Amino acid sequence: MQKKELERIKIINILINSDNKLGKFIKYFEKENFIIQDDYKKRSDFLSLIRIIIGQQLSITAASSIFEKFTLKFGENINFINSTEFNENELKYLGLSKAKANTILELSKSIKNNQLDLNLISKMEESKAKEILCQFKGIGPWTVENFLIFTGNNQDICPANDLGIKKGIQKIYKLDNVPSDEEVYSISEKWRPYRSLAVRYIWEVVDQNINFE
Repeated sequence: MQKKELERIKIINILINSDNKLGKFIKYFEKENFIIQDDYKKRSDFLSLIRIIIGQQLSITAASSIFEKFTLKFGENINFINSTEFNENELKYLGLSKAKANTILELSKSIKNNQLDLNLISKMEESKAKEILCQFKGIGPWTVENFLIFTGNNQDICPANDLGIKKGIQKIYKLDNVPSDEEVYSISEKWRPYRSLAVRYIWEVVDQNINFE
């Protein structure tokens, strides 16, 4: 068994033992040999961030459709968009809003001018990554948190205001109401220092509509 897989099993066992309610769902996924989907993990850090930006405030189906059009036009190995060749209207034609198109173009400009290194940012601490990326209009904490979860090495990130996580926690803990950000943070304390993996399981609970009596 490879070292990476042994480490994964170790983390899973820690999560199971630290939270028996979430652990019940994790055990189910492990029994079924279920593979967590890396929908936001793409061939380049730029493309991963673009997928997350596209997904802001959109359904999975709508976001996937727009992203597919984006990759058909620009390819899957792109590291930035050359604004001298492509403009806002061409991005809007793919289904992007004006705001998202401008965010992508501003990011591209900074990357092209060597003012922004997404690979370096993906390895930063959460607070530092947010300090840099949240300077761009259209990028907030949720976007940075998801970017780090899917591209970085930080294993302890919890996007507490993510609706999917809130719905998942409501289901897992059988709560009467969707939890607040503060309640999500409080519950997630027991998953430290592996909250990134915990929230990915929670997303799958919602996406796969898993229920236990």
